[in-house]
Amino acid sequence: MKNLKNIRTMILLSFFIALSVVVSKFFSITTMSQKVGLGFIVTALMCSIFNPSLAVIASIIIDLVANLLFPTPGGFYLPFVITKIASALIYTFFLYRKEITRKNIICATTLNTLITSLFLNTIWVSQLTGNPFISQFLLRIPSMAFNYVLHTIVLVIILPKLARLLRNEVKRLGAQPENAPY
Repeated sequence: MKNLKNIRTMILLSFFIALSVVVSKFFSITTMSQKVGLGFIVTALMCSIFNPSLAVIASIIIDLVANLLFPTPGGFYLPFVITKIASALIYTFFLYRKEITRKNIICATTLNTLITSLFLNTIWVSQLTGNPFISQFLLRIPSMAFNYVLHTIVLVIILPKLARLLRNEVKRLGAQPENAPY
C-alpha cells in the first residue's frame, strides 16, 4: 500500500470521495427501493485512475460518509457496502490500466447493472422491505433498464475524454498511484 504514502495520491482520492458523496446526494433521486443519479460517473472515473484496492477502500469510505452525512430513509444497511465494493471491482477490472473503449464501458455497465443493481441491491431491498425477491426483482427491471441505458450512453460519451484528461493531469501533478500505466 505504498500508494497511501503519496500525499498527492491521498489528496486526489479524498477529492474523489468528497465529489462522489456530493454528486450522489445532490444529483440523484432516491426512493426506498430505487436510485437514479450521476454518481456512477465519479465511480467510473475514480476506478479508471486508482487500482482495485484503493477503489474499494474509497468506495467503502464513500458509503459510510454519505450515510453519516445524509442518512437515507431506510437507514444504513451494511450489505449495501458489498454492492459498492462489487461495483468498484467491476469498474476497475474494465477501466484501470486499460484504454477506455466502448467495449470496456459496455462490459462494465452491463456487469454492474446485472450483478450490483439488479441482483445484489434487489436482495438487500428485499431483505429490508420483507418483499419476496422475485417481486422486487420484477419491480426493479424497468428502472434498471433505464439506468443501464443512461449509464452506458453517458459513459461512452464522456469517460474516454475525461479519463484521458484526468490521467494526464494526475501524471503532471505526480499524484498517480504507484505503477500506474499513464
